[in-house]
Amino acid sequence: MYSNPDECLYCKNSYGNLMIKFADLSVSRAFLFKEQSYRGRCLVAYNGHVNDLNELSDEERNAFMADVCKVTRAMQKAFNPVKINYGAYSDKLSHLHFHLAPKYEDGPDYGGTFQMNPGKVYLSDEEYQQMIDAIKAVL
Repeated sequence: MYSNPDECLYCKNSYGNLMIKFADLSVSRAFLFKEQSYRGRCLVAYNGHVNDLNELSDEERNAFMADVCKVTRAMQKAFNPVKINYGAYSDKLSHLHFHLAPKYEDGPDYGGTFQMNPGKVYLSDEEYQQMIDAIKAVL
């Protein structure tokens, strides 16, 4: 399924209820998820409306994956999770993006698959900003 760029939340910049943009990277943008069951959860979305990773040239793919890696390194430094899970699900919204879910031994779903949106943990604007500042300090 290919989504229409005119209806794509990433292309239309209409992600305000789901996440907060905190960085423009070389070929993508980085976001902090508002739902924070997985403390520090982020997302990296490719700048152009590309449906799948395999549609990129080798150079574009390498640049995108370097952006993903840059964000996960910052997340590792800022939050010290045991592991960061990567999810590239595009069944209903086929704009290339990776979910980055930090996992902690005492946290939800440790040892299993993270939930897309458990809807349990939301923070204050100040708490979101503190998390963004922590990531940006090491990005």
